Amino acid sequence: MVHIYFDAATNQTTGDNGIGVWIKSSDGTVSTFKRRMQGLTSVHAELAACAYALEQAHALKGETSFMLYSDAEVIVRALEQRFMKDASAKPLFLKALIAYDELPTVFLKWVPRAENRADVIARDALNEMN
Repeated sequence: MVHIYFDAATNQTTGDNGIGVWIKSSDGTVSTFKRRMQGLTSVHAELAACAYALEQAHALKGETSFMLYSDAEVIVRALEQRFMKDASAKPLFLKALIAYDELPTVFLKWVPRAENRADVIARDALNEMN
């Protein structure tokens, strides 16, 4: 099973965002990915991080089961319920939901921020902007 943690960091003052992904493949290989973004709300940034994590999951050849971890309760709940109330977030949500549904076997779990291995990666991406 592949374990994937994703997270976003947002500077509300500047509008800068960083997203991070931590992946441990079934063979034990650990990979990290980060991206800088700008102008996203916290929820939009978390959705972008989720979509980015799912993009990386799809790039893994030969993997069939995935466990995703996030500290963003709103994102976990939205994917589990397959519904996002925030109309402005729906395009990003649909992108993430479609990518989520296209994985063969996928599970999603909420974790506290302290246990989210992608937290420091997202913050690094955000801090690279300064």
